[in-house]
Amino acid sequence: MVRIASVFLSLALATSSWCLANQNASAKQAINETDLLKIQRVTEVRIAPDGSVAVYVVRSIHAEPGPTPKDDPAYSYRDNLWMVDLGDSAARPLQLTYGEENVSGLQISPDGHELAFLRADSKKHPQVWVMPLNHPGAPRMVTTLENGAEDVRWRPDGKALLVSGSIPLSKIPGKPTFDLERPGRDWWDFDRPPVDDPAKADPGKTAKENKPEDVPHGSPDGDLRSIRDWLEHNSAHRDPDDINRIAFLGELSLRGELEISELFRVDLGSEPKTTQLTSSFHDHDGAIFSPHGDRILFASAPPSHLHPDRLQNKSAIWEMNADGSNEHPILNDEKYAYRNPRFTPDARRLIVTAQQTDQPTYRQAMLAACDPDGANLVWLTPDSDPSVIDPQPSPDGHIYYTVEYHGGQPLRRVDLSTRKIEDVVAGPIGVNAFETAAGKLVYAQISAENPNELYLADTAREKARRLSDLNTGWLESKIISLPEEHWITRPDGTRVQYWVMKPINAQPGQRYPWVLDMHGGPAAMWGPGEFTMWHEFQIFCSFGYGVVYSNPRGSGGYGYAFERANYKNWGEGPMGDVMAALDDASANSPLIDKDRLFVTGGSYAGYLTAWVVGHTNRFKAAAALRGVYDLSTFFGEGNAFQLVPWEFGGYPWEPETRRLLDQQSPITYVSDIHTPLLIIHGSSDNRTGVVQGQMLFRALKELNRPVEYIRYPGVGHEITRSGPPQQRMDHMLRIIEFFERYSRNTHPAPAVETAAAH
Repeated sequence: MVRIASVFLSLALATSSWCLANQNASAKQAINETDLLKIQRVTEVRIAPDGSVAVYVVRSIHAEPGPTPKDDPAYSYRDNLWMVDLGDSAARPLQLTYGEENVSGLQISPDGHELAFLRADSKKHPQVWVMPLNHPGAPRMVTTLENGAEDVRWRPDGKALLVSGSIPLSKIPGKPTFDLERPGRDWWDFDRPPVDDPAKADPGKTAKENKPEDVPHGSPDGDLRSIRDWLEHNSAHRDPDDINRIAFLGELSLRGELEISELFRVDLGSEPKTTQLTSSFHDHDGAIFSPHGDRILFASAPPSHLHPDRLQNKSAIWEMNADGSNEHPILNDEKYAYRNPRFTPDARRLIVTAQQTDQPTYRQAMLAACDPDGANLVWLTPDSDPSVIDPQPSPDGHIYYTVEYHGGQPLRRVDLSTRKIEDVVAGPIGVNAFETAAGKLVYAQISAENPNELYLADTAREKARRLSDLNTGWLESKIISLPEEHWITRPDGTRVQYWVMKPINAQPGQRYPWVLDMHGGPAAMWGPGEFTMWHEFQIFCSFGYGVVYSNPRGSGGYGYAFERANYKNWGEGPMGDVMAALDDASANSPLIDKDRLFVTGGSYAGYLTAWVVGHTNRFKAAAALRGVYDLSTFFGEGNAFQLVPWEFGGYPWEPETRRLLDQQSPITYVSDIHTPLLIIHGSSDNRTGVVQGQMLFRALKELNRPVEYIRYPGVGHEITRSGPPQQRMDHMLRIIEFFERYSRNTHPAPAVETAAAH
């Protein structure tokens, strides 16, 4: 990999660590649990076409005082809009929106004068709003879609918007082209409510005629048709849910009726007008106008009689006329799933990502270019590289994109003519949002020193400066434990990367408890450029624990072969890698107390935690979080059930696969678990399924083993990443408190040290 921005990188890293290098002599404190409430991050960024300003979204946590001083505060996430002048180095970012109606989906108009974005209306449905960028003016809502808007793009002339929004299947005219999958029944063999022609009606008004209460009631005492009407009326109110889909579970509840993402055109003016363009039975994802505005391209499953749930790994690039007519695929291949269509600024090439469909969880997303009609496809990145994320064509003839790579998320670019790939922002960092325009690059950077800040770079002169002060200010008074990178080579030749973080205030000659912290996925990747674990790692170090974390076989960020190395091997292989990392760290660090080792992990790593303690007694205590412990049950209970056939090669009712699933399930080895175990799950977790934690807990209780079970109400699988802030703090401290019971730690509270000592 050729690196073109070494000066750029060094300046960026120097800027991000300024708060650590320029300290006064006042006392500094370790990160504490409530510092979680201070962490802010950029979720998306856009630059005006002339490079004059950047707009971006900042996610923060807002605390609302309780009704009385005795009540706990109410915490909520806020995604608000900010703007910064890129031409004035002394300019301070300006906050443009406030309140709890979160902002997302930023798109600047082609002339740079207006900004379109998504924001909730009074009914909490996301709608499209437009506001001026170059003169004062309040945002105005320009859509009133019944189920809200999901995406927005400008037409090249700036006079209209392309908007997507989901519509329930029962409100789309006509008969679906795919199978009903309802035995003995046919589509609409009951009295369906009236559905107007969407081309002739305002969709906001049309929806009023199709609400569940307008479904014909029928009668339980009537003929078969009337009985069906009565049953459908009950189902329309979800009492009961009539389930016919194989993918029937959402994240927190049943998914309900299938919804299709359709497209709308919003003509702007003093009275915005919305016209529904599509009314077909396939999704319209990532839709864009062609450079001349005469065509629309989008990604969707290829034509098929199969139910959309059966086509989750299939995707083609479609086009249609700007009026919604003549929908047809232009890039469709059984061997690849094509997504993310983007035109180059000169309109001569179409850029897409493509992933081989034979091994959905292992194949990497590659970057490709073709003619605007889909012909003459060429690959721009090799299949050995990690997956391409968020490709963005630039006027300079490059495609900019990020990849997960060796614990970071660098920003790269590929020359469209020479196919030469270069690093733009590299190092042990992560670029989680970016955009280029007018020779400028604005990007959000994650680092071990700072969880997120926004930067401006001029790639021609290779310089960068920090634009934001999201976390830098409050971090000036904090002590940060920085990770040390290491590599080991396993007996089969596999190279495994891992990191060691020392406890805050660690003193030579003393030994400290150590946590082996493992990631989920299983194809996730951790490293200094990963955002979600920043606070957790620092908290362990604040409480006097060291941390070892690694990317065992099966992790993303190291290419196809490494990611597939856990095929039919979720337990023994990855356990060998993480334990080898711990052994190597222990052999090389006299700070690690080998008699006070702890292990934890969530999701797949909850699985791996239970597997580890079922195969070794080396750990003083363990915490298994929202894990999978019985793979056969997981196939029926979790909404990620496809991992079973994709990663184990079959189904639970097939004898050979069933033997493999039993052999690979931690519950099989529960009688060998003697390590004190904390089990944590969300009561609404449909990703892995609540029964998983219950089974493991009940089995250990029957065996009279030391176990504790924590269940969080109303929360799903994402509790530690986007769950209620108070629950996130409670979750972390319960792990700490459980480990403290067995650590004999003499530092029960976060450490404090002076800047001089640091």
